[in-house]
Amino acid sequence: MTAGSLPAVTGIVLAAGAGRRLGRPKADVELGGQRLVDRAVATLRAGGCAEVLAVLRPEQAGAAGARTVVNPAPDRGMGSSLRCALAEVAADPRSAACVVLLADLVGVRPAEVAAVIERHRAGAAIVAVRRAGQRSHPVLISRRWYLEFAAAAVGDQGGRDFFARRLADTSFLDYPDRISDIDTAEDLSRALAAEAAQAAEAAQAAEAARASQPPDQPGSAG
Repeated sequence: MTAGSLPAVTGIVLAAGAGRRLGRPKADVELGGQRLVDRAVATLRAGGCAEVLAVLRPEQAGAAGARTVVNPAPDRGMGSSLRCALAEVAADPRSAACVVLLADLVGVRPAEVAAVIERHRAGAAIVAVRRAGQRSHPVLISRRWYLEFAAAAVGDQGGRDFFARRLADTSFLDYPDRISDIDTAEDLSRALAAEAAQAAEAAQAAEAARASQPPDQPGSAG
């Protein structure tokens, strides 16, 4: 089966939270010159999602590279955003599974999304990442579980009750390190500092690579 004929996996970014502890909606916070919601969309795209839905508040601008799903009542909790997105994917017969990601989990890598999708392609109907032994994101739910997943999404619980009930049906991918979300101004400051440090290290590595190249020899171009 070719890549183009594989069943579609839809990405879902939950980004409609008010960010009360941070003082502003987290989706619109910029890190490395990019909004958190746009970063999350890019991560899902790079990891192999055929389409990405971004669940946003009514007043928010759409996310680059995603189809916007407006949550008309976002203050009812994360579960309301998850239900909005699941209603969309359930109505799309092309969607064989969905990968869910929170906008403020900036440490998730495209390779982890790809690994979750690969585990699904190998036959797993429910896949979740565990970090240092604790369930985290991204998570994948195949189509057969969409309705149950949506019914369990109440308040700010998200998929917690669903995974508690379906623990035996879940295939886990384990990673040794935790990642942090951005809930407060202090969290954001740490994330900005880490981003700056990574950019500096990348610049130093690029400079070292250039310095290691042998100089052009006179007349070598001819």
